[in-house]
This record gives sequence, structure tokens and C-alpha cells, in this order.
Amino acid sequence: MKEFFRKFSEVLESKLMPVADKIGKQRHLAAVKDGMLAYVPFTIIASVFLIIAYIPIPAYENFITSILNVENAGVWQGKLIYVSNATMDVGALYVLIAATYSLAKYYNTDKLQATLTSLAAFLVVTPYVFGDNGGNIPMTKVGAQAMFLAIIVSIVSVEVYRKIEQKGIVIKMPAAVPPAVAKPFASIIPAFISITLFYIVRLILEITMSSDLFTVINTIVGKPLLLLGGTLPGMVIALLFEQLLWFFGIHGGAIVSQGAMNPIWTVLEDANRVASIAGEVPPNIISLSFRNSFASIGVIGAIIALVIVAKSKQYREVGKIAAVPYAFNIGEPTLFGIPLMLNPIYFIPLVITPAVSTIIAYFAFVTNLVPLPTGLAQLPWTTPPIISGYLVTGSIRGALLQLVLLVTVTLIWIPFVKMADRGLCKEEAAFEAEKVLN
Repeated sequence: MKEFFRKFSEVLESKLMPVADKIGKQRHLAAVKDGMLAYVPFTIIASVFLIIAYIPIPAYENFITSILNVENAGVWQGKLIYVSNATMDVGALYVLIAATYSLAKYYNTDKLQATLTSLAAFLVVTPYVFGDNGGNIPMTKVGAQAMFLAIIVSIVSVEVYRKIEQKGIVIKMPAAVPPAVAKPFASIIPAFISITLFYIVRLILEITMSSDLFTVINTIVGKPLLLLGGTLPGMVIALLFEQLLWFFGIHGGAIVSQGAMNPIWTVLEDANRVASIAGEVPPNIISLSFRNSFASIGVIGAIIALVIVAKSKQYREVGKIAAVPYAFNIGEPTLFGIPLMLNPIYFIPLVITPAVSTIIAYFAFVTNLVPLPTGLAQLPWTTPPIISGYLVTGSIRGALLQLVLLVTVTLIWIPFVKMADRGLCKEEAAFEAEKVLN
């Protein structure tokens, strides 16, 4: 078995790691990842206000309503979602700006002007809705539903901008003109061409299809991705691949979740949030909260197993050191301390336990044993299990589900930990015996 994993590891290391490394460093995927990560703090800030507004305790809601002496809870809850309106409801704009800045930085082009150009191009292809009060852009057109459009506009606008700039098709001011004045003039032609390109695209779609780029992108790109990422098989496959990369020392989360799947899960998450605020049942089981709070429960079972069954000095010390960080979802001490990566004994539990948690959690939600994640609580990734389960579902049953998952993955890990621990105990005993002899 060890020989098999050794050869398998060598093959993957020579074939898969170079590919995975290229994918992880690919400039456009890196920009998208940077854009999504830059958006995360604002989702957390908004979720604090949403949690305060919608704590699932009727007595709390009645108490605040009576203290404020208002007609109903909706009055004060509406005030608390102002922050959500300014952050989550316009999330595509945050991702657009951050991703554009990251890509422009990579190309060493004018970051400010490239970002403003991308924003203008995005607004050009975002149709206004005209009414009695003039034109306005619906929030859905700049929120999570527009995430795919924002990413595409960001990438295309920067590529067009820097190509024009590289060809030297810019307005050059005399050397005596200060850079602060010269740069905006230099950006006029690249920005003009980029914005005009998207303007032409909008006109073509309106004339030929009576449609807009938002609708076209979400139909051609968004729906297939949502169908894949929003299904149980899609998530299981994504997690299996992510954990396989981790086994070979590659940051699977950066490549699979952050690099590809998070935009999909964020769109699904936002649909849940909108429904929850409207007092409706969240429509999606698979979402960012599902992935972060339930599907991610896997490797933590290794630490719990160490604490329960380990007898070797090495594992007892690793358990002490890694238990506290992993209570806050910090897994590096576990991955490197045991170690789990490139350790054939732990290949099976490392790869399958998140998928097992995903399947169990999915059926708990689909059978209504546990209420669906509401999308209201965008928690920091360091939020401990049990607490996160309660907050994302608004129910103690969410916490109990996490407890079931923790027990399940621990039971999977225990026989593997016992096997490795016995080997360590023998090695430690032999080492001690050798010390006595010497």
C-alpha cells in the first residue's frame, strides 16, 4: 500500500502539481479570488446588523419593538438593513472594483483609471429601469446576481485598456506637465475604447435580442454553473478534488473554492438572504453558508480522534497544540503537525470526510430536519462549529447537525489514527530502549 501511494504521489506530483500551480497563479483567476476576498469583510459587517435585526427569538423581537414604541418589528428591522443595502445588495460592484484593481496591478497599468473605466463599462451595460421618478438601476443588477457579469466586465475592460496602452495609443502631455495631470489625459483613449466596446455590445443585444448583457451572461454562463455548483453531486466532486489537492500539498481551497466555486455559492447565498428578509423560505440548500459551516467539517475529526485515542507522545503533543487553533477552523497545525499531507495512512479520511459531511448535511436539510441556512449571517471563517451552525440556520438544530457531523467524521478518523499511533508508539519505545542501552 505504501509503495502504491509513493508511486501515485510521484505521478501526481509530476503531472498534477505543475498544472495546479499554473491554475493557482493564473492572473485572471487570481484577480477573481482577490475580488471575492476583498468583498468578504463587507459581508461580515452586514451580517452583524442582519443578525441583530433577525435574531430568531420572538421574545427578543417583541422586546425591542416595545422598547422603541413602534408599530411593528419591521420598522426597526428596516433601519438595521441599511448596511446590508450598502454592501451585500451591491456586492457585484465591490468584486468588480477589487478584481479590476488586482488585475491592473498585475499588469502594472494605471490602477485607478483602469478601475474607474471598468466601473463605467459595467454601468454602461447595466440597463436602467425608467419610471415616474426617472431612471434607476435595480439592486439585483448590481448585487450577487450580477457577480458573473462583474467578473467578465472586469477582465475584458482591463485587457482592452492595457492593450491600447501598450500600443502607445494615448494622449501624451509635455514632460513639464505634472504626472497627476498627465495620467488622466493618458487614460482617455484606452478608457474611451473600452467603454465604447461595451456600449456597442449593449446596442447589439438590445437591437437583435431585445435583451441585455446581464441576462445573457446569467443565462449562458450563470445557469450552467449554478446548476453544477448548486447540486449535491457538484459540491461533492468539488470537495473531493479540493481535498485531493490538499493531500499532495497543494492549497485546494485557493484553487477550487476561492478560485472557482465561491462566486457560484455566493449567488446562491444571496438568494437565501433576500428570501429570508422577505419572510420567505430560503430556496437553496447549497450555498456559501452550507459549504463553510457544514461541508467543511472533515479534518477537525483528526484532532478530536488524537485527543480521544492517541497514546504516543508525538500525537498527544500535536493534539494539545492543534486542538485550540482548529476550534477556530485554523487547520495548518493539524495538516503539518500529524502530518496529513502525503501521508498514505490518512489519504482516505482526508479526502472523503468533507464529502461525507456534505451528504449527511444535505439530507438533513432536504428532509426538513434542520432549517436551511438563511443567508443572513455571513460569519468570519474562524467562527467555531456549533456556534456557526446555530447562527447560519437561526436554529439550535443547526448546531446539533454540526455535532452529528463532528461525531461522524471523528469515527471515520479514529481507526486511521489508531493505526498510525501504534506505529509511533513502537518507534518511541524503540528510541527509549536505545537511549537506555547507550
